[in-house]
Amino acid sequence: MSPGGFDWGPDATPERACQLAIALLAPTLGLEVAVDDYHLFAENFVRRELTGDEWSVRLQDLRESGYREQYLHRDYPENTAPEPADVEIETIDLDTITYAEEFALIRRYDEVLWKKGNTRGNLARLQAIRRGERDPAAEPFSKQWLSTHGRLTSSAAKRALGEEFETMGEFAAWACYATSLTTVDHVGESTAKTIRSLRPTLVRWFGGEENIPRYDDDQETLVTDDADEGDENEEAAADDSSVTASS
Repeated sequence: MSPGGFDWGPDATPERACQLAIALLAPTLGLEVAVDDYHLFAENFVRRELTGDEWSVRLQDLRESGYREQYLHRDYPENTAPEPADVEIETIDLDTITYAEEFALIRRYDEVLWKKGNTRGNLARLQAIRRGERDPAAEPFSKQWLSTHGRLTSSAAKRALGEEFETMGEFAAWACYATSLTTVDHVGESTAKTIRSLRPTLVRWFGGEENIPRYDDDQETLVTDDADEGDENEEAAADDSSVTASS
């Protein structure tokens, strides 16, 4: 919310009238309509139709296009809503942004913004990550996180994963980049598929895939190399045996 909050009536400032217009339109009609129409609705309805200390508006009326349209086309004030490209999460002041700026941020960072909980809090979380003030990779990992966000149903798998990984960085790196997930106890093919599907959730938790640590598969590679070397030794022994027999 912008400084000063909401206001209505002919004496309301455009900024505060716009705040109220967005607050009325967004929950009932959605983000796109609110961004497109709030400036018209603020000028032609909030400042002209809402008077006195108290008023009421029925949500079902706002959903009726005919009800809104009678107020939208009297005047055409400039639409000052910022485009997503106009806002930067790293530099914007979240304490003073307007609803329009908040919506622009949501649209710009939709794929990397955490969705659960308070939107302004999620924007603050993303800002802290992008500014280097918060490191999600260092946050503790627990089976509770899997229960809340991971959609895993196997208690044994959740317990095993909780014991296997200490931090979110370790878990996310393994979940997103490990060659195989079934090397962990109680993680079968079905559970592994569910864990792989967490990638978009983890990208949002980390504020972008670039913040997820890479996984070191060296140990698995060494096991594979050792196995290959054993196969080669067996083949060499077989060849020697064959040569001896022929001589």
